[in-house]
Amino acid sequence: MGRKEDSKSAIGALHRHVATVDDACYLARGQIEETPENDTLITALQRNRLVYPVDGMMSFQVHGKVRGLFDHVTSRYRYRGSHGKFAGLMEDLESAIDSYINAKRKQFRDREHFFGEVHEVVMDVMDNLSDTVDMFYHVVSDEFSIVSDIDERIRQTKRCLNDISQINTVFESLGVARMQQWVDIDLRLEHLLMKVLKAHVDKCLLDLAASSRKLNAMLSKLVKNKQVQHLNNLIDRFSGQFKREPGYRPDISGLEHLPHFFRQADNLAPGGYPNQDSARDQERLIDIASQALKKAGARTVPEADNTPVEITDKLDASQEEVLDPLVENAELFIEALMDENCPTRLSAMEAYVTLAVSASEEDWLLTVMSYYTAQKRSIDPHWQLLRDETVVEPFDGTVYVLDLIFERRR
Repeated sequence: MGRKEDSKSAIGALHRHVATVDDACYLARGQIEETPENDTLITALQRNRLVYPVDGMMSFQVHGKVRGLFDHVTSRYRYRGSHGKFAGLMEDLESAIDSYINAKRKQFRDREHFFGEVHEVVMDVMDNLSDTVDMFYHVVSDEFSIVSDIDERIRQTKRCLNDISQINTVFESLGVARMQQWVDIDLRLEHLLMKVLKAHVDKCLLDLAASSRKLNAMLSKLVKNKQVQHLNNLIDRFSGQFKREPGYRPDISGLEHLPHFFRQADNLAPGGYPNQDSARDQERLIDIASQALKKAGARTVPEADNTPVEITDKLDASQEEVLDPLVENAELFIEALMDENCPTRLSAMEAYVTLAVSASEEDWLLTVMSYYTAQKRSIDPHWQLLRDETVVEPFDGTVYVLDLIFERRR
């Protein structure tokens, strides 16, 4: 069968039996019992390599790729460690880039094939990062609510935090210097790695950092709940004991007079330092110092450079101060606010375009805000400052300012 026929056959088999496969994935641990009613289903799925038999069990197991597809389209997430998968993808990406560069250097015809492999690996990294961000967002929202044991929830939370830390360690190697070394002068690699991949990785790592902060807060809450649970268990046990025996009086003499084997302390390792000012050991210390100097060898001390330095008197010299273009443009913007003939509305980003500021938008807005803060008392009576702001979901406390707009007060 051809490629298209294989694809149509596999998708058709899933489409015809989607209800049974869905129940098997989420209600029967991915297992389909080998019964006469399921013969047609098992035959269709096995022909397309979507299930496989399990030795020693009268059932067939749905392939993990199928369960992953169902999880993806239904937004159901199972926590799985991701750092090992990303480490393997980084190795695949480096190998694919090396193959592409070698093919390009030797003018091989198959360099387009190797560039296609680089593109596929980059897309895999981006897809897996997005899935990982969604998975941790689900973990934070759910807080392992299906687990009743608080110790297990603490262990799972610590595992998630360790996984995020190792993911960050994996992507530390994917810095700008490493990408520039791969890119060299190839424009296609530069666009794919420096713009597409780097932007997606930075955004996802910020989201993972936000999830990490929420997981730390969740871990602190679980530790406190564990302490409260311990006290509640003690209270419940004493309450049950008093209900069974109304005249029960606990004897605390055993706590006041502990047995001898409970009062033993660990052995202390003795330590000390020699007294280097002792007159009794002066000769011994001199011998030790002499032997140490002999082992270290003689060191030559460089002679001081006594060449006279000519001093030029420049007290009367003057130097003209050169204003930075960014500062000069910011002062022009603030002076426009002080002008009586100024329009009733001024936008910092519109001024950025009009003045053709050479600095970045972030530096321009920061400089304008600094000048406004310094002259706030004289500006506020006449102008009202409005901020054009936005946030990125999931919100991690960071607010991005897009523009500063001044409107004249009536």
